[in-house]
Amino acid sequence: MVEQQTQDMLNAADFDSRKLIKAMGKGVKGSRSLNFAEAAYLIKGFASGDISTAQMAAAMMLMRVRGESVEELAGVASGLKQLVSSQWKTIKADIDWPVYAGKREQLPWLLLAAKMLAKQGKTIVLHGDSQSLPHRRHVESYIAALDIPKCDNAETAAEMLAKTGLIYLNSADVIPVLNDCRALHQELGLRSFIQMSVRCVNPCNAAFSLRSYFHPGLDKLHHQVAALLAKDSCQREAADIAIFKGLQGETEINPRVSTRVGLLRFNGQHEANFAEINLPTQLEAFVGAKLGQADLSAAVLAQLWRAEDIAEADLSTAQLQQAIASVTATIALVNVLCNKGLAINDALEHAKKVWFERNKYVIQDSNVMGSSLWQHIENKVIPSTRHAVRS
Repeated sequence: MVEQQTQDMLNAADFDSRKLIKAMGKGVKGSRSLNFAEAAYLIKGFASGDISTAQMAAAMMLMRVRGESVEELAGVASGLKQLVSSQWKTIKADIDWPVYAGKREQLPWLLLAAKMLAKQGKTIVLHGDSQSLPHRRHVESYIAALDIPKCDNAETAAEMLAKTGLIYLNSADVIPVLNDCRALHQELGLRSFIQMSVRCVNPCNAAFSLRSYFHPGLDKLHHQVAALLAKDSCQREAADIAIFKGLQGETEINPRVSTRVGLLRFNGQHEANFAEINLPTQLEAFVGAKLGQADLSAAVLAQLWRAEDIAEADLSTAQLQQAIASVTATIALVNVLCNKGLAINDALEHAKKVWFERNKYVIQDSNVMGSSLWQHIENKVIPSTRHAVRS
């Protein structure tokens, strides 16, 4: 078995990067996974040219076949974070919101939740990669409909975040090596450690961060990776994190099922306190229901935000119910994460109230609230919020 490489060994001018590939690929009995420092070196070395494209491709395939270890995932995330410039890190947003999964057919309702939270004073950084899974509907394709700025440099990002409270970053604009990683994914036809590690970077050092997953077991992996990263010296301030199974893997709540959320909160010594909450099903009658939403356009997001009337043919009652329930449940989760001690049921009621009061405020000088769509919402979509709308 190839010996473990320490940080001093990795920093040596004559370090042979082939040792890392050999460590992972030396047969059934002789191979091993990379340690934290080696994994961080791997991604940084790929960015600097010390790790070749062939070596990175081999590393991706070897890890994928064996299954990535916690140290490998955390080490790569740490290495990616070290590649983020100080200009990005000093932006200091409130909420880090990775959006890498995309959806198979539905619209990204999470954008409405994020915009509402920004209106309440939160500063939010969305970051993703619309080209990593091109067959999915990614957030980046819909931000223009809600006037959410896409920023490709730190100066613009800081300016627009202060102005609007909500921005989107393409991850490769922050960490350019991710372009090369994506090219390898597409050439090999494989997922890799990058897809999970990039979600854990928190490029603007937000105080709170969201982590979504789809496949069983990834919640525990996210928990372990976050705890290990908190101990890493380059992570000076560990963000509190909410870990949950997202709608089609994306970072928003699925209102048709109950959602178990893991909350990781860190003290000043980077020690983790873990708790679980259960976000109850918001649409009991919809459990198991399949809602065809493949044909919905981005304009629907803008219409919902502006409280405009939408024809039933463009957005069915069932689709409308799911959209609003997803928005309010996601708002509630973020508020629970940001406000220790806030009960989930109280957060849900508050989220419903602010969502409808926001629409009432936006259109206070128009007659849209009296339209058929919004009467329909008041009376049928979430009846428990009628008192909030009428107050």
